[in-house]
Amino acid sequence: MRLGPSFHYTDNIDYTITDENKQLFYDSVRNFLPFIEDKDLEPEMVGIRPKLQGHGEDIRDFIIRDEGDKGLPGLINLIGIESPGLTAAPAIAEYVNELVEEILND
Repeated sequence: MRLGPSFHYTDNIDYTITDENKQLFYDSVRNFLPFIEDKDLEPEMVGIRPKLQGHGEDIRDFIIRDEGDKGLPGLINLIGIESPGLTAAPAIAEYVNELVEEILND
């Protein structure tokens, strides 16, 4: 079984799984799987997930943008897509398809 992801804000890019990170994750897992013990979990990976908002800021919606006006013709940027954006993936795909068709027809 895979669990996660979890996240915390950071100012440094560091792919180390610290004991503090492990403990925070284990504690959160126990909220929905109370029988889990530390020895039952093994960290798999660390990544960097860009966020549109900083720590303590209001949640911002994701951005879908044709970057042609920035000198990047054909680049459609999908920025900050998290849940519920993942749930909206089919609608997002349709919108991106419309943008692609507009680019191709220009």
